[in-house]
Amino acid sequence: MRTKKIHFIGIGGSGNSAVSLIAKRIGFEVSGCDLEAKTAYISQVRREIGEVFFGHDEKHLKNVDLVVVSPAVLYKKPQQPEVREAEKKGILVTWEKFLGDFLHKGKKVICVAGTHGKSTTTALAGLLLEKASLDPSVVIGAQVKKWRANYRFGKGEYFVTEADEFYDNFFNYTPQFIVINNIEFDHPDYFSSEEKVIESFAKFVKRLKGEKMLIVNADSPGVKKLLSTLPGKFLKSLRIYGYTFKMKKFRLVKLIKMTIKSKDCKGTTFLLESKDLDLNNIYYLSIPGEYNVANAAGVVILAKFIGINSQVIKKALRSFKGVSRRLELIGEKRGVKLYDDYAHHPTAVKLTIEALRQKHPGNRIWVIYEPHSFSRTKALLKKYKGVFADSDKVIIGPIFKARDKEKFGVSSHSIVKVSGHKDIKFIPSPVQIAYRVKKEVKKGDVVIVMGAGYSYKWAREILGCL
Repeated sequence: MRTKKIHFIGIGGSGNSAVSLIAKRIGFEVSGCDLEAKTAYISQVRREIGEVFFGHDEKHLKNVDLVVVSPAVLYKKPQQPEVREAEKKGILVTWEKFLGDFLHKGKKVICVAGTHGKSTTTALAGLLLEKASLDPSVVIGAQVKKWRANYRFGKGEYFVTEADEFYDNFFNYTPQFIVINNIEFDHPDYFSSEEKVIESFAKFVKRLKGEKMLIVNADSPGVKKLLSTLPGKFLKSLRIYGYTFKMKKFRLVKLIKMTIKSKDCKGTTFLLESKDLDLNNIYYLSIPGEYNVANAAGVVILAKFIGINSQVIKKALRSFKGVSRRLELIGEKRGVKLYDDYAHHPTAVKLTIEALRQKHPGNRIWVIYEPHSFSRTKALLKKYKGVFADSDKVIIGPIFKARDKEKFGVSSHSIVKVSGHKDIKFIPSPVQIAYRVKKEVKKGDVVIVMGAGYSYKWAREILGCL
């Protein structure tokens, strides 16, 4: 290859770290840098890639053929010196473009997209293909417990990829299979309306090639809007399967009915039925939440189409333990369990709390929530009504500003007011939050800390204080 040495800016991030490590395994010469000395992924990167720098410097680009960045880096002004220099040389790309152009080459690409549940679904798909001895490659935005990594390097023909709509990142991929969990309005700092989100997904679906298989959550209003915008002639060129609890038919979609048979604190038993896929099987999923049943259904449909044995599918679902920061139990002290979770969109927050209630039906549940970005809080504020209903006590912390440059007239108090919860309060600092939890928590309580900014640090601070 003409492109031999790759430098990754922000190599400690979830996407960059995974892509850099696969690039290294393939045979590229890899270096990288990051402003953060400690991230969830940096230790593994340092172990496998020797040349990792702290901070930014143009000297890092010596003899480099390509510079790879996270799209978030491109939002920062002023730009870092490495970014400016790479732009001048015409060698700057996002990690998604590098993944699509270089690492996907020659593979049958499976993309998992949607507003919620992408990481869990991608992990389950990757683990299922692995259990079926198909040796897949996988890139995912969270660590998979079995792999102790956020990627898998395989020599098989399949490459499973978590495909993000932000910045239209998924336009860099040309998949043969797409699974769409759901579509809601999100990323208001990039998309100006729900219509723009739907438009982006429509363009992504049109990138299907080869098998041209589209698997969707037929109960998602956003998915229904997506299919209604796509031309009938184009839809007829696809194989479209929809999984549904409600069984409401719509055009050109072969439906798979989901039925919950039973659920308890350990998991959920469910039935999938479809004449089109010759499917009438009961499965057991070892993680809670009806939304995870839907996530799993998409993966089962994919597996059946590929030709994976039903017993292999059942074993994979039963043995699945989830991924990092998705209802992850990080510790227990004084009889109090503490969970860490990535949920930050109101819908994801509500569904995650419901799943936690399934896991702990008789316990008092505390929710510690870090809102993510002022722009998202403003755009989705009305959706916070009733979100915390399945919890007993709620603390809203300071908003993580993310890429925002203004506050859009909202604050954490806005969420407190809209939510309508009977026991909710704003506490302005993580230290004060930890102190309040330590003071008021009781044996048998369950605490979940949720957010996509610094909340993972809050969780560990609270655990240390208990």
